[in-house]
Amino acid sequence: MRDTLQAPAIGSPAARPRARPVSGRRLPAALPSARLAARTAPRGAREIEIQPRTGSVAQIAGCKRTLVVTYRCDGTPVPTPVWAAEHDGVLYVRSERASGKVKRLRRDPRILIAPCTVRGKPLGAPLEATGRLLESAGDELRAERTLAGRYGLGRAIFEATMDLLRVDMGYLEITPGAWSAQDAAAAVTRAAG
Repeated sequence: MRDTLQAPAIGSPAARPRARPVSGRRLPAALPSARLAARTAPRGAREIEIQPRTGSVAQIAGCKRTLVVTYRCDGTPVPTPVWAAEHDGVLYVRSERASGKVKRLRRDPRILIAPCTVRGKPLGAPLEATGRLLESAGDELRAERTLAGRYGLGRAIFEATMDLLRVDMGYLEITPGAWSAQDAAAAVTRAAG
């Protein structure tokens, strides 16, 4: 007899009870479309790294899209426009667990965030932050409620499609704040090595 008290599998949190993701499943053509988006990113998105970091959470929360910049092993910044919602000074994003930004965050938690257009053109100054993939169901529930409250029907349709395709999705928690000297030094060491 099956044990009814089993913990939910990662990727099927209480946040989206109808979701039945397949571990590692991505959208069809996710990788080629991500590479194309990176090559055709607006100039401002590719140059955000050199902008003064004077942005604020209020600016980001007031815009529909947020530019999230993560870093490759060699230190190259990779900008990605996302839907992000703010709750108590923390931003939440939903993304494929196998996406490049999630893999980069596991290696280097440093992120730059800025308000942007749908294509990723920055609309304001960037802000330093750190990010992590949420693992607990309670944290994921808070993230889902925050995002659902911010984006409404359009996002609900998109997420229902992800659930139907059984894409392995997770939530990122982005905490604004200056990078520590240790984070920056570790990133430089990784880029040099």
